[in-house]
Amino acid sequence: MLSTTKASAKNEVTAQFRAGVIACLPTIPGYWSIGFAAGAIGTLSGFSTLQTALLASALYAGSAQFLFYSLWATGAEMASVVLSVLLVNLRYLLMSSAMSVFFHQYSPLQKIVSGLLLTDETFGVAVQRGSVHNGVPYSWMLGLNLAAWLNWILACIVGAGLASALPASLMEGLSFSLVSMFIGLVLALWFASQRKMLETFSIGVAVLITLFTAGHTDMSLVVIIAASAAATLATMALRLFGKEGK
Repeated sequence: MLSTTKASAKNEVTAQFRAGVIACLPTIPGYWSIGFAAGAIGTLSGFSTLQTALLASALYAGSAQFLFYSLWATGAEMASVVLSVLLVNLRYLLMSSAMSVFFHQYSPLQKIVSGLLLTDETFGVAVQRGSVHNGVPYSWMLGLNLAAWLNWILACIVGAGLASALPASLMEGLSFSLVSMFIGLVLALWFASQRKMLETFSIGVAVLITLFTAGHTDMSLVVIIAASAAATLATMALRLFGKEGK
């Protein structure tokens, strides 16, 4: 009887893990499109395929990786790179806090594993699952997170490998892709936003701060100041008006 109960519990855990992997499938094309670009830009920034793979495994944040490559390519100091990446990733503290309501019954190790592999996409999928079913099983979350993490790493490796196989002359000609990728990401976020006036205000503030401070201080510091000030003012504006811009 005891062995039957253990087998049933194991089958349930396996089924939940598999369900988490399946829940990740709709987000995989997004991981591949951005991950492929991240790997290619890593190569353009002077990193080997192995280094790009290790960074993708450890950092595991698309926006932070793009920022890291950009600052590294411009010769920014390590302290500036670390601080910039930290600021970009601060949102994960809020996401993890929001997810904590579904993980009260789990061990500290399970909470840490679930939080370390959390992304914008897996957060959205998990919150939707938790809201509908009033809970998120750890094995389900593990399947969701591992599927996303492995696909991100593989996409970065493929992008870096293909970019490194290109001729040197073509690689030099593609150096503009680092800037164009950032512009594309900003535009994609703007078009997908439900509060375009607020997004436009944030972009405008960041651009103005950059224009007025670029010639007076280090560019890596300018990026931090512009991003922090724009986000702060946008948050204050959102609270002041009490509604989202359209």
